[in-house]
Amino acid sequence: MQTIRYIMVGGFLGAGKTTTLARLARHYTDAGLNVGVVTNDQATDLVDTNSLRAQGFDVGEVAGACFCCNFDELMETIGALGENERPDVILAEPVGSCTDLVATVIQPIKRLFDAEFEIAPYAVILKPSHGRRVLRGESRAGFSPKAAYILTKQLEEADVVLINRVDELPEEQAAELVQLVEEHCPGVPVLRVSAKTGLGFEPFIELLDQV
Repeated sequence: MQTIRYIMVGGFLGAGKTTTLARLARHYTDAGLNVGVVTNDQATDLVDTNSLRAQGFDVGEVAGACFCCNFDELMETIGALGENERPDVILAEPVGSCTDLVATVIQPIKRLFDAEFEIAPYAVILKPSHGRRVLRGESRAGFSPKAAYILTKQLEEADVVLINRVDELPEEQAAELVQLVEEHCPGVPVLRVSAKTGLGFEPFIELLDQV
């Protein structure tokens, strides 16, 4: 049986995860692959779910708890997406306040479902204004200590960090963000992308498709 490619894109609230997943879903669908999407939030009737369904994608949701607290429901939701046609790719969007996703989601899938899934590098998307304020360590960053902790932990877990909205950034600001992320996450690839326009997505997709 062919394995399912599991791609999870994390990031803080408002970073651009849903737009990124929609662009990835269109890419894989255009390539002739069957794509399923799983959204996640603490609430029900998710805006992200409705937005992605309106674009024609097959979407399931894990609501009321984050992936890390509800692993069984995540796997059940993935299974339900494959009831009619087994997906080639699963795109997963965890809630923006979630951390420890490698330990609580990726590693358990590898351990328990290794024969069924192929795990892509875990990408975390960063909104420039968030990154500048938190990674500079500004005393009046507008983030609570808990929120700043979550954002930095998300970056530390990433296999690749995506600096989003680079189409709106002057070059010097984009370069500063790359430097800040590289200092915080040594050795982790940092890519400049625009989820809105698709700028920079080609190298990102090439990285995701690496085995």
